[in-house]
Amino acid sequence: MWRKDPDGSFLDSNNRVLWFSLERFVRDICLGHCCFICGASPDSVAFNDEHVIPEWILRRFNLFDDSITLPNGVRRRYDRYKVPCCAACNSLMGAVVETAISEACRDGINSLVPFVSSGNALKLFVWMGLLFLKTHLKDREFRFNVDSRAGGDKIGDIYEWSSLHHIHSLARCFYTDAIVTPEAIGSMMVVEAQDHGGSDTFDYCDLYSPQASAVKLGNVAVIAVMDDSQGALSYFQSRLEKCTGPLSRIQIREIMVECGFLNLHLKNRPEFATQCDMGREEMRIVAFRPQLELLQPMDYCLRGEMLHYALKPFIPRIQMPGHTAEQIETAVKAGKATFLVDENGQFVTHAFAPLDE
Repeated sequence: MWRKDPDGSFLDSNNRVLWFSLERFVRDICLGHCCFICGASPDSVAFNDEHVIPEWILRRFNLFDDSITLPNGVRRRYDRYKVPCCAACNSLMGAVVETAISEACRDGINSLVPFVSSGNALKLFVWMGLLFLKTHLKDREFRFNVDSRAGGDKIGDIYEWSSLHHIHSLARCFYTDAIVTPEAIGSMMVVEAQDHGGSDTFDYCDLYSPQASAVKLGNVAVIAVMDDSQGALSYFQSRLEKCTGPLSRIQIREIMVECGFLNLHLKNRPEFATQCDMGREEMRIVAFRPQLELLQPMDYCLRGEMLHYALKPFIPRIQMPGHTAEQIETAVKAGKATFLVDENGQFVTHAFAPLDE
């Protein structure tokens, strides 16, 4: 029989945590070293830590010896980039989530679009939520300042961990069998990407505060916002329709930034909740979505800050006729630069020089 723990968490008859109270989530998952799915401690069950970037991606794109760049500029090898996870949850996640997404992405855009269209949007969104969650749980291990003389604060120390609570509840629905209502899902776009091979084949980037992320896998990319109840997509949809060809990495990242920017400017934010019916032993993840409206005026300095963060590694490769890299960087920081369409509203097909050209 389901029961409520004194800290507010809900447990089933086998003492599995169905829903983590905020207190327990922060203590055990964000600040502790428990399995990020079930909450088991390392001394209670066997652990087999989970790769932040799934192992099938590392294998398919030959990334084991490659590195991800952290927010502090330090590079970390993908094969050592892991978060605490027990062996049982790792196996379950692989069987229920990762295998399905791996197969859905095998033929890129030609297989992922039909996968989503056939009723699997939630599974893909859960996968994006897992990526986002793992990435930022890992940030608690790395110093914000590379120079130890500047202090030992970790990247994760600046996070408001409560903002990951909804993502955690939703991303582990494969474990809890929770029913996820459509309003509880955020914005998500599957787009065709340019694929020049080599180092440009894979890309991942996210923004913590606006809870936006983007992953590129060959000729397909997925862009998601975790906590907007599709608010950003409703405003961005008309601009997305102008993107009539495969998108470059900077265009994918710009869309991520734009959707995150819109999310931060939603005037009336959705409220998320997990409802547990103890008698029926049923759990539902829901959202209360107000009428959508954007805050005005919009803070384009904030857009510029986010866009510069997302594009800084690639600015020397951005192509704008008659503009130097310094001028391009200045325009990006100003907040109104776009590499999606030109001054005539036409889709830009050559805004980015591939790394291997």
